[in-house]
Amino acid sequence: MYIATAFQVSLDHWMEIITTTGLCYFIGSAIFNLYLSPLARYPGPFLCKISSFPDFYWSLTGTRHLWIAHNQKVYGDVFRYRPDGLLFKTPRAYRDIFNNKANVKRSKFYDIMTRHPEDTSTLTGTDPVLHAQKRRVLNSVFSEKSIRSMEPLLAKHVNRWCELLVDGNGHEWSSPRKMSDTCDHLVLDVLCDLCFGRAVDTKEPGDNEYRKIPHIIAFFLKILYPLGHSPWLNLVVWLKPRGLDRLLGVMTPPQMQNLEGQQSRNDMLQHLINAVDPVTAQRGLTPAALEAEVVMLTIAGSDTTSVILAGFFFYITRTPHAYAKIVSEIRSTFTSFEEIKSGPKLLSSCRYMRACVDETMRITPAGPSELPRIALPGGLMIDGAYIPEGVTVGVSHWSFYRNEDYFKDPDVYRPERWIVDPETGVTEQDVAWARSSCVPFAAGTTSCAGKNFALLELYLTIVKTLWLYDMRLLPGDMTGTRSKHSHWGNYDSNVFQVADSYISMRDGPMVQFRKRT
Repeated sequence: MYIATAFQVSLDHWMEIITTTGLCYFIGSAIFNLYLSPLARYPGPFLCKISSFPDFYWSLTGTRHLWIAHNQKVYGDVFRYRPDGLLFKTPRAYRDIFNNKANVKRSKFYDIMTRHPEDTSTLTGTDPVLHAQKRRVLNSVFSEKSIRSMEPLLAKHVNRWCELLVDGNGHEWSSPRKMSDTCDHLVLDVLCDLCFGRAVDTKEPGDNEYRKIPHIIAFFLKILYPLGHSPWLNLVVWLKPRGLDRLLGVMTPPQMQNLEGQQSRNDMLQHLINAVDPVTAQRGLTPAALEAEVVMLTIAGSDTTSVILAGFFFYITRTPHAYAKIVSEIRSTFTSFEEIKSGPKLLSSCRYMRACVDETMRITPAGPSELPRIALPGGLMIDGAYIPEGVTVGVSHWSFYRNEDYFKDPDVYRPERWIVDPETGVTEQDVAWARSSCVPFAAGTTSCAGKNFALLELYLTIVKTLWLYDMRLLPGDMTGTRSKHSHWGNYDSNVFQVADSYISMRDGPMVQFRKRT
């Protein structure tokens, strides 16, 4: 009895100590963050100044990009979104963070994306030196010569995808196609063929186990994205090599793990296998690094390109004047389907088509929130202010691309804003400002190496589709538009709604096709 009582007293004593210590730590931390931190002078929600829980909470909801946009309307071009983090919204801030000499590196957020120490790619690596070595190799894979050699394989998939858009002889309106899924299938087929040396044919009719891959990717991003913004990020990163990696190992779908190249071809896999570091003249990638690169190229490349394609079909079917202009331009530029390929006509003559793509990338960013960077020793200047070591910084694409100082009516789909034209009043300065405030492929040393290939895929898909077919939004369809969960003025039914899970999660639109009349 005495022992039990003594144990209870001891337990109560320790609980008091733990509770008091925790409370003192919280109060002391809050006082420091509010009054003594180098970031104390920056505005932001009160809770964000003392805790990262608000950031974590909004990352769970899928509306973090809207929360950021709301706060930047309230607090201005820079606000404190967590005790050790600032988010900016100006072109100057973007240049300061992402120029080649910026004294920053990727934050610990990216460590969540890796499954083991060797599983680092150019898209997730946080070591600047290792990233530079891998990026040199990847640049050779996406050289102009390499892209030309991959174009026939790309065209084969796009042509087949176009065939499947219509029913029967194609003279009547097809059954509705959910473009978020349809575009996923095209882009996944292209990248699996190029990266793994094997076609998975998810766009073909019938059951297909590989069709699960986009859903698996989305599922794990919905888990990993909040973890990367959680108050326990440092603990999660510490736990990963201690067992959490095994739990997250399924991030690479089994379908991908089993893909093997069958023969030597002009594809990304062969270029990566044969790549040589131009500086060291040694083999560019180890087997583990090769696996990491092709997996992340497939995951990131398929999702981002698919977002833009789905966004294009959403907006072009809701903007009659833009639809009429792009169709007229494409069909007057190319006299035959076979003529549609990379070259001056596609890259120079189809000016309005390219403006439509630019406007889609602005209004539907593939990644709606920021690419977080952490200031290195010595800090750096961002938008005229000194940012000390250890501060996480970024620019949220959703609000950056809707900066009303550079984009009038930012929620309106207006391709004309990208074309200098006295009749519309758009000047060279207007276009220059727009381009400084919309950088869909990022900038600096961590910019997208596959930019030119992604643009070619977008251009070929759009031009071939609109050369062959008329299309329309399914009458009465509201897929992809506002919902009861929309926030802070984003109720416009003409805005393509996306959920923020690092990549833009989307649904719709429902579109019908028929042969051109």
